Amino acid sequence: MSFRYRRRRANEDEETPQSSKQIGVDFDDDRWIIDVDLHNIITKIARPRSRLKQLKDLLRSAETPTDALQGEQSYLINFAVLQRIYIGQLREKLIRQAIDLRFKARQPAGWTDTLKLYSKSKAQALKDYDYMEQRHLLPDDPFYVSGERYNDRKLLQHLLGIRGEQIKRKVVSKEIWEETSAYSSSAARHNTRPDNYRRSWIRGFWERIGVAIVSGAFLIAPMWLMVLRNTLYTGLISTTGFVTVFGLTTAAFLRSPTEVMSCTAAYAAVLVVFVGLITETAKD
Repeated sequence: MSFRYRRRRANEDEETPQSSKQIGVDFDDDRWIIDVDLHNIITKIARPRSRLKQLKDLLRSAETPTDALQGEQSYLINFAVLQRIYIGQLREKLIRQAIDLRFKARQPAGWTDTLKLYSKSKAQALKDYDYMEQRHLLPDDPFYVSGERYNDRKLLQHLLGIRGEQIKRKVVSKEIWEETSAYSSSAARHNTRPDNYRRSWIRGFWERIGVAIVSGAFLIAPMWLMVLRNTLYTGLISTTGFVTVFGLTTAAFLRSPTEVMSCTAAYAAVLVVFVGLITETAKD
């Protein structure tokens, strides 16, 4: 990322199109931290096209390419960017006070309060970031206001109005867009908490069933294979293949290297024991 240093004009209120690799920054203006993330606060999103429309676009001539953002459009606001801007502003203020503390005769007023606030905010931001990462993997992320949801889409259209035309960054949405409001009336919101708990439990139940099926298949499939084809090479090749696939699967879903290693080692130990039993049975 390159920086183009400039001074922000006093009447520069509207967003102007800029290159994605060039950002106007004026370090004399406290707003420079906002300028760096300006285009990441609100993003324009487009409704994903159906598979049939995608197939039609592929069949069209290459001379008339189809814009993927021609469909219905809305917006997405990322609250995590606002938090990053807030921490950056505290950091910039603390840097200025540290420089004044080093080179000026008088210590800057309130620098200890800024340090305490920055330390507290930074520690909390790290905790919040971990929580945001966890929530990002689940539906209904509370740190996004997205036009993919019907109510948010109507709210963003109302609040942004014609100002939405100034937003230049566009992406294609990957989620399914709601066609109607999730709460068509105030009565529908009466049992929101029990309904949310029920939906969460059902979703978790099906996820647990999926995990049970996959984990069971990883154990049963090689056992059936080694019993039906009771040879040494079958046992060794199937064990190597299944352990490799299992290790790649755990690496995709688990975050800790220790967890990946322990799960893979435990699975390999089970198959090795079974290979030993099959081999001994074949000798007898």
